[in-house]
Amino acid sequence: MVQWKHKIRTWIDSLLHSETLAKELQDQLAIQALTPLTTTYLPWSSSAMRPSGIVKILNTIFFRRPQSVVECGSGLTTYYLAKLLKNLGHGHLYTIDHDRDWLEQVKGFLAQEKLLDVVTCIHAPLVPCALALDGNLWYDAEPIQRSIGNQQIDCLIVDGPPAYEPGKQLARYPAVPFFAHQLASVCPIVLDDIQRPGERRIMQRWSDQLGIAFQMYPIDGGIAMSQTAQGFNVG
Repeated sequence: MVQWKHKIRTWIDSLLHSETLAKELQDQLAIQALTPLTTTYLPWSSSAMRPSGIVKILNTIFFRRPQSVVECGSGLTTYYLAKLLKNLGHGHLYTIDHDRDWLEQVKGFLAQEKLLDVVTCIHAPLVPCALALDGNLWYDAEPIQRSIGNQQIDCLIVDGPPAYEPGKQLARYPAVPFFAHQLASVCPIVLDDIQRPGERRIMQRWSDQLGIAFQMYPIDGGIAMSQTAQGFNVG
């Protein structure tokens, strides 16, 4: 029995090692693809979206040429989205964050790179939200509505609020029901950190409500992505 347990443990360790190497390879290839958009040093952190996830989103932006992109959670992805939109000469990014100091840093960096003409930075503190699950907080609706209004959203990227702490696993859920009436009939929806149980539960809820399927990329990006079809029913 001990011998079999050792073999199983060795097999699992081998699989985990292979998956880690596969993720690293995908991210190294993605960094090469991102290089033409990079004009300065960018500080990557453990909370940033993986490079291969960013590339998948940029590919979608490139081919679909959305007019309006909404991003929940600002950071490195904001820079790359803004840079591509600027290069394409088409589309505008609305990035939402609850942390005023962090958003000011992002805004300053965007200004330095002359990208603020294609980005609107929205500071929205976390407050009680009727759409939230498990008593979680979500972004204050007032500054979001003041900046975005009722215009159509052609791409929605959800990488915030933070959801790694116990009890906050479903913190990102309100994004889709909140923006539901503004989503274009074909609107890519991206959810980061899909390796976590909370995000998978959120993905399933959104899938049921929208009547669509999400494609998961646990190795190649760590994100889930879908396209909306007509209709939305909040369950």
